[in-house]
Amino acid sequence: MADFADLIKNAKLPEDGVSICLRSDLALQHEELEGRLEAARTADQQNTLAAGGQARKIAEEIQALEEQMREHTHRFVFRGIPRRRYRDLMEQYPPREGNKDDALFGADNSTFPHALIAACCIDPVMTRDQVEELCEVLTDGQVLELFGCALALNRGLVDVPKSVAASAILAKPAPRSRQPEPGASAGDGSWAGSLAGPPATSTTRPAV
Repeated sequence: MADFADLIKNAKLPEDGVSICLRSDLALQHEELEGRLEAARTADQQNTLAAGGQARKIAEEIQALEEQMREHTHRFVFRGIPRRRYRDLMEQYPPREGNKDDALFGADNSTFPHALIAACCIDPVMTRDQVEELCEVLTDGQVLELFGCALALNRGLVDVPKSVAASAILAKPAPRSRQPEPGASAGDGSWAGSLAGPPATSTTRPAV
């Protein structure tokens, strides 16, 4: 029978994260380079020698741009908050009168998302004002990603994940070490069969 004290002691609030590129302006450059690359590859298929070099140059530019975007990408880490605190937070941002979306959700959709992001984000830790400042430089889609992550941690279910890749690997027999040939000792051709090192050279003298 499970011990309640042990269950509570080992319980942890769920965590998740969202990676956000803070240089959204670079996405347009990436799209333009992708278009140029496709044109260069089409020309390359027509056996144009110069096009082959041009395609490679554009590909290098794309890789450099992608690296720059990765440098400006941060993974925002979220942790769910206790249910009572979540309910209290919703009560602080009641639905606006006459707003059907607010009534359906149960809170003010124009202000509650910023408050929930601030309450749940643990990397970086932010105030509500800082969240609002951050959202001013993000797209609507990026803001929805942040809010959706925080909301799911407080309203969603937590199931035990199952890795398909790990299951496929473990379903196969583990590789076995090669066994020595019949009649050969474990030390033949190797020192692995003895911790004492290589076989000692015989010092027996022939009889006189």
